[in-house]
Amino acid sequence: MFVASAGPLGEGTGGAVRYYSLARYALLDALRLFGVGRGHRVLLPSFLCREVLAPITMLGATPCWYEIEPGLTPVGSPDMWPEAAVVLAINYFGFAQDMAPFVAYSHRTGAKIIEDNAHGYLSRDAQGRWLGTRAPLGLFSLRKTIRIPDGAALSVNEALLVKGLPEQLPFDENGLHQAQVLKTRMRHIPLIGSRLLRIATFTARGIRKYKTGSAAPLSDPLLETQIGVAPNPWIGLLSAVAQLDNGSEIVRRREAYSRCALEGQRCGVAPVFTILPDHCVPYGYPFRGDDSGCASMRRVAGRMGFDLVAWPNLPNVFERPFPAYYRNVFMVNFLW
Repeated sequence: MFVASAGPLGEGTGGAVRYYSLARYALLDALRLFGVGRGHRVLLPSFLCREVLAPITMLGATPCWYEIEPGLTPVGSPDMWPEAAVVLAINYFGFAQDMAPFVAYSHRTGAKIIEDNAHGYLSRDAQGRWLGTRAPLGLFSLRKTIRIPDGAALSVNEALLVKGLPEQLPFDENGLHQAQVLKTRMRHIPLIGSRLLRIATFTARGIRKYKTGSAAPLSDPLLETQIGVAPNPWIGLLSAVAQLDNGSEIVRRREAYSRCALEGQRCGVAPVFTILPDHCVPYGYPFRGDDSGCASMRRVAGRMGFDLVAWPNLPNVFERPFPAYYRNVFMVNFLW
């Protein structure tokens, strides 16, 4: 089995990796490895994309929640968190989540830890440990770092769990997200690809807003209960991972973050994280801002060749309103 020799997918304790089209399928197999099924509870941060709920629902399990502070760390002591079979720790935007509260919670309840590192391929923590390898199981969404149609991975970091892994699915075209295929092909048109993609994206958003009143895709409640594509990883995934110049990518993303931080000060927006740690390789530049600040940062992103998105697509399952600081987070996406 090929693994990325100079990256986190080659250095897990268990030494096993499985690849998928989407990280949701990696989470599905991670939960299965921990024996999660009907009647079990899975503890999640309430600040996350609704798509994360689909694997839990598909297994008949029930989500429960811990709250998140504005700095995207858990609120309060893990002694107050509800008991569950599994707890999910998320490295938001590629910034290392402190694992100590999750370890303490695991010791108290016996819960198993999954490290969701969908945003943080190539990031490390302050001790130099790869994000995604600091818990028994780690999730990666490679398509958030590399411009590819699909691609995700499950890293097994405890040897005892390896024997329960399913066989690697074939690498083929069955799991492809067709819109991403089109974007990838368009971007690689010589000389004009990036500009053509921006024009096409702007046009598509304008048409969508005219038809639906929203430039962003409307919420689909089915995302919380099912995964809309096949699990097979893209046929070119391993080659794309192998060809990535990790050192150059780290430098590029950190430089882009520093530039966005300076522009953000001029635009009057507030960064979610006040410091870029030494080992962090950011998914993008996350910030909070009003309409004016977002419009200014959208222009900044366009000049840099990037897109600006709102994050996350929050779940529908909550009966209470979300905190205001959950709803005004935006990100300059550093995909190239």
